[in-house]
Amino acid sequence: MERIGPYRLYFRRDSDMPEISYARPVRGEREGTRDEIMAVRAAFVARGRRPRWEYLEELNPELAALLIAAGFPAPTPRPLQVITAESFRPETTTLADVRPITWEDAPPTDAMLAAAFGGNPADADGAFLRGLLESGTCAIAAFVEGKPVAAGLHSPVGMTTEVAGVATAPEWRRRGLAGAVTSALVTDAFARGCTCIFLSAGDESVARVYGRLGFARVGTVLDTMLPAD
Repeated sequence: MERIGPYRLYFRRDSDMPEISYARPVRGEREGTRDEIMAVRAAFVARGRRPRWEYLEELNPELAALLIAAGFPAPTPRPLQVITAESFRPETTTLADVRPITWEDAPPTDAMLAAAFGGNPADADGAFLRGLLESGTCAIAAFVEGKPVAAGLHSPVGMTTEVAGVATAPEWRRRGLAGAVTSALVTDAFARGCTCIFLSAGDESVARVYGRLGFARVGTVLDTMLPAD
C-alpha cells in the first residue's frame, strides 16, 4: 500500500491482473488535485500496472470529473450491495455439485473463470487461485461431471468479506448456477463469523440476481482503468 496526497494505492504482490490493484480516496480527506491524480497514475506505471481507480460515488462525487480531466475513461457505475443473516434467501441447484475447490481444482477453475470474463484460458494455470487459497480465501465452484462450470470467492478480513469473481461458463448461464455458488459463499462467510458481507454487481440486471438472494443496494461503486495501450 502507498499513499499519495488524499489517495491510497493498493498493489497485489501475487498477481499483475489489472482488476485487483487500484487507487481510492481516503475517507474524510480533502479533495485531490489533477497533479496528485497524475502522480498516482505514474506510480502505477512505474510498477508495470495499469492505473485503476475504484471508489464510492456517494463519498466522492467530485472525483469522476477530475479523473476524466486526467485522461481516464468515464467511471463505470456498479451497484454496491450487502446482505444480512435475516435477509438471506439461499438458492440451491440439482444441476451441479457445489463445493469448495481443492488444490487440484484450481487450474481448470482458473481457466473457466478466465474464459467467462473474456480472458485467455491458456494463460490461467491455477497459480493465482492457489495463492488465494493459501491466503485464506474461500473459493467455491459448481461442478458438472467433474468439470467446473461456475465459480466465485470471498476473502474474509476480520468480520468483513467481499463476494467477488462470480462467473459462469457461457454455455451454462441462466440456469441458476451463479445464485447457487453465491449462496454457498454467503453461507461459508456467515459460518466463519462474518457480519459484513458485500459485493459490487456488474450492472443493474446482475444486481437483480443478487437481490433474489437478499442482497440490498447501499451505494454505487465507480471504477475506471486506463486502456492497455
